[in-house]
Amino acid sequence: MKNIIKLFIGASLLIGTGCSDDFLDKSPQGSLDPSKVDASQLQNLRNSVYNQVIGSDVAFYEGYADNGYSRNSWDSHGAKIQTNTVSGSESFGYGEWKNYGDMGNTYGSVRVCNLIINKVDEFDKVDEALRSKYKSEARVMRAWHYTNLTLFYGDISLVKTVENEFEILTREPKEEVRAWILQEFDEAIALLPEVNDPGRFTKSIAYALKARSAYYFGDYTAAEGAAKYVIDNGGYQLYTIGELTDEMKKDAEFFKSLVDFDQLGIDENAFIKGVFNYMNLWHVDGNTETILAKEYAANEDFGDFNPVTSFLSPNLTSKQGWATIAPIQDLVDVYWMGDGKTKPALSPITSRVEDFKALKSEVRTIQNGADGNESTVEDNISFSDAVSTIKDELANKKYMQQFLNRDSRMYASIVFPFSAVNTFVDDSYFEYRHDNNNYGQTGFVFRKMSGGDDVASVWGDAYHMSGADFPVIRLAEMYLIYAEAHTQTTGFDGSVSGVLNELRTRCGMPNVPAGLGKDAGVNFIRRERRVELAGEGLRYFDIRLYEDSERNGGIKGDQAASVVMNGQTLDPIGNNSANKVWAPRLMLMPIPTLTMDKNPDIIQNDGY
Repeated sequence: MKNIIKLFIGASLLIGTGCSDDFLDKSPQGSLDPSKVDASQLQNLRNSVYNQVIGSDVAFYEGYADNGYSRNSWDSHGAKIQTNTVSGSESFGYGEWKNYGDMGNTYGSVRVCNLIINKVDEFDKVDEALRSKYKSEARVMRAWHYTNLTLFYGDISLVKTVENEFEILTREPKEEVRAWILQEFDEAIALLPEVNDPGRFTKSIAYALKARSAYYFGDYTAAEGAAKYVIDNGGYQLYTIGELTDEMKKDAEFFKSLVDFDQLGIDENAFIKGVFNYMNLWHVDGNTETILAKEYAANEDFGDFNPVTSFLSPNLTSKQGWATIAPIQDLVDVYWMGDGKTKPALSPITSRVEDFKALKSEVRTIQNGADGNESTVEDNISFSDAVSTIKDELANKKYMQQFLNRDSRMYASIVFPFSAVNTFVDDSYFEYRHDNNNYGQTGFVFRKMSGGDDVASVWGDAYHMSGADFPVIRLAEMYLIYAEAHTQTTGFDGSVSGVLNELRTRCGMPNVPAGLGKDAGVNFIRRERRVELAGEGLRYFDIRLYEDSERNGGIKGDQAASVVMNGQTLDPIGNNSANKVWAPRLMLMPIPTLTMDKNPDIIQNDGY
């Protein structure tokens, strides 16, 4: 039976948790008199455990690596990580929450879990079976929080009780922490039901979290087994749409103009439907693919700010659009060709800059009207109207060559210059304005995860809040974890190509190559993973996994951090966007200075 967990962001902690902004402060325990806690009150505390999960903000992690760029320091620490200027002034879950695009107070979330784990057995007014289930759920959530902490920091303070004297804590070796995390998952899973209350952990959901953790710990046997359990027993299916909307059909005509289906030998209808199968899964709550989702509601209190304001530029929304996390050219360039196995042969970026300027100039001339005078407004036309006059010729323009015959997921994921954008604004094409920072300074914005119809106007009618749930873990990730883990343990065999081909079928792409050796297979899967999961907040962790000889299975490959964090990225007109710098110290983040000031026994990570 399919179970989807939805994590509602609006609930507050309704029972005293003693949770301060900084976990390492002394703080009161609050009152949890066991004789006064009934099932209803315990349910409120249980809800607060599920409230501790980050949603669409994970997209900002793409700006920590080579998929995205977040230009504002008040939105995210991403640019500091990309440029190797990060310091103890920043926090990634070890201390207090600072930026909405970064990890918040993870230790505060751990404490919420510890309250149930440590106290629930004292609540004898509540049925024992319920207490056991709630404790198991909290153990799963706590293990997941510790996964994030150890991936950011390596050795961490492992707190299992509700503490007051946090200054005495020291960091425990990451190997011991990660072994404990996997053991916690196993012990909790044994007690969790196959079917639970709506929106609560089941065995399958917990196994999905274990699969992700084990994968990043380099325990490929455990990752393979956990992912396989979810695939076989979770009841999930890859999401597909029914019919295309009128807006989708308009964008589909544009995509068709960029793809030579006869040359590629692929089915046009399957390919085009595949674009929207993939793109639309972020707009359908409770879809068949989502294992774990953060739930939002389209209102001021419980809405999601990111899908419109953070992901879109001003010309793609009637409200505020800032493109504060945007995909970069490096990501665009990594998508396969339409045959699903060939890397694109691209012109040098300097040539593409000149080609962009030429096409932009041509469109501007059309905009200026018959007299060619921009100041004579009577005969001027809009950018979209100007592009529309040459839409049948766009595929032949030099700048557009890089977007021809590409993976369907590129069209579904990225809005690129001169692209049709009818699913955002009817009868429009995307104009990149390099002179306006709110266009993201990359030339591109995310098409996947963005926009949607379930929105409400808020804050003086200036912003849209989205009510679309955000998938935190989906079935496609389980397929990819299984594929790489099985290749690491056994080889690239039929079971691997089978799950990868299911992903390909969903998006209308050809099957993956057969008969790859182990190294080639792992490298192929990692690139496929980057394509399939682009924008979903995992790339920071991926490139560090591949870089780490203790965790990468002996295969560093071409997607490792020291390979891909390789210098300055330009926007289409030649201006600087993301600057990608690598140094070994960036394998881990620095312990926040404030934490170390309060806790002198903690030793800083190397290089900080």
